[in-house]
Amino acid sequence: MKTLHILRKTSEPIALEAIQSDPRAAVLLIQDAVLTKGVFPVETYACREDLDARGIDRSFRPVDYNDIARLIVEYDRVITW
Repeated sequence: MKTLHILRKTSEPIALEAIQSDPRAAVLLIQDAVLTKGVFPVETYACREDLDARGIDRSFRPVDYNDIARLIVEYDRVITW
């Protein structure tokens, strides 16, 4: 089962454990979570609008709102932290 973890903050220890234990997971960073400096062992996306609003360019794959909606539908489970 594929799980999309949507992170809103930079510090979510339980979420990080869940992500690291699931090789079929993916991460979507939104709001302040785009400031995360760590690297996730899974596919990682970041909301382009939140990246632009904070003036940062990280190595995460930027996605717009249409892409975010598509990701939510694509994954079997979606967990927001």
